[in-house]
Amino acid sequence: MSDYELAIIGAHLIDGLADAVQPESTVLIGRDGCIGAVGLAEAVPVPDDVPVLPAAGMTLLPGFVDSHQHVVWDKTLYSPRAVGEGHAGRPKSAERQLVRAGYHVQMALGAGVTTLRDCGADDLSVLALRDAIDAGEFVGPRILACGRMITTTAGHTYTDWGVDTAEELRKAVRQVASHGADFVKIMVSGGTTSPGTNISRAQYSLDELRTAVDDAHRLGLQVAGHAISTDSIRLAAQAGFDTIEHCSWIGGAEGGIVTDDDAVDFMLKNGVCVDHAIIPRPYLFPEEVGKEMTPEEKWWFDMLRTRWPFLHTMRRRGVRIILGTDAAYGAWPGTALWPGFQDLARAAEIAVRWAEFTPLDAIKMVTSEPAKALALDREVGTITVGKRADMVLLTGDPLTDIRALRDVDLVFRDGRLVAERGRVVLSGVRDEVAKPRGWELPEAPQIS
Repeated sequence: MSDYELAIIGAHLIDGLADAVQPESTVLIGRDGCIGAVGLAEAVPVPDDVPVLPAAGMTLLPGFVDSHQHVVWDKTLYSPRAVGEGHAGRPKSAERQLVRAGYHVQMALGAGVTTLRDCGADDLSVLALRDAIDAGEFVGPRILACGRMITTTAGHTYTDWGVDTAEELRKAVRQVASHGADFVKIMVSGGTTSPGTNISRAQYSLDELRTAVDDAHRLGLQVAGHAISTDSIRLAAQAGFDTIEHCSWIGGAEGGIVTDDDAVDFMLKNGVCVDHAIIPRPYLFPEEVGKEMTPEEKWWFDMLRTRWPFLHTMRRRGVRIILGTDAAYGAWPGTALWPGFQDLARAAEIAVRWAEFTPLDAIKMVTSEPAKALALDREVGTITVGKRADMVLLTGDPLTDIRALRDVDLVFRDGRLVAERGRVVLSGVRDEVAKPRGWELPEAPQIS
């Protein structure tokens, strides 16, 4: 019997590393769930007893890595009424959070997200979901979870756990670690969905943040920091955070964009990564919305257009830039827009359409680059021999039209087919089916 479970042949390969597409490739998936061989078709022979999946004209990519999600929340988080109430999009019971999180991560999996980092919930539900997926009890993406976020009393996302001093920060880090969190998330500044917080000022001092980072790193945990304001970005970079989320550069009396080269120096010195974590809002897709921006939307859009060139500046200087979504789930409040999970595909579209990144750069920002930033690059992020066989097969070519990332045909995680055209494949359903040479899947509707 061959060591290989499946051969995918004929697809154009974007491996997450090379700066060009490898045409008509062959990828052999090992029985261990890893990639056993990859290369041009003529260089990678397929053993006679290995089932073949023909993929001519399609594109094969690494599984997508969404570096910033909130899988227990929905998009009522962004409705004006919910924001005014301060606890938008959040079910009150832990049981309801867990059920909804399970549904949401399967939506993401169907859209090609094989790894995601959940950047905060109101309880520990996501940790339980992560453990169930790891144990093979639930089909879903690989999850990194922080559990509860650390914030000040009355700070951004505050519920009933205020952490206000250096000693309290140290204790909070240890509490998060004791529950088995994969990383620590700290709200370094206020946030737009928490009324009464200040989005243009930091919530903690440098000494307080250094205390938290030092203890988290002692425990082997990365630290992610929500940082919208310029001073909070600088403090997080000085303190040695592993990732800075959003990095919005909001500062000054008028709340405009105030970039800081010194902060970038600290990022480079301390190896800090920037997670753009942009929410794909409807106004960024005017042809689909069919109406003009509101004054508030126009203000945010102008802010983004000011920020994007500095992303390129940071990247040229050597700062790793990755592309999360800050995703909550469901359709936009008051609309029928995007009921499935299209957030990461659309975030990549924004990077290409508005921020002037190349399609290949955008793809790397949702595959190999976040895998490196999250210390997962030995396992995932590229299609190379020995990595986990986390892969996405697209109908179209995203280098020609980045919108092709929306049209995910098949998703593999650890070498196993886990989603077909937006529909999750339960464990055992396909595993025990002998897939003959020339195996084809039945037609199925694509979740939009």
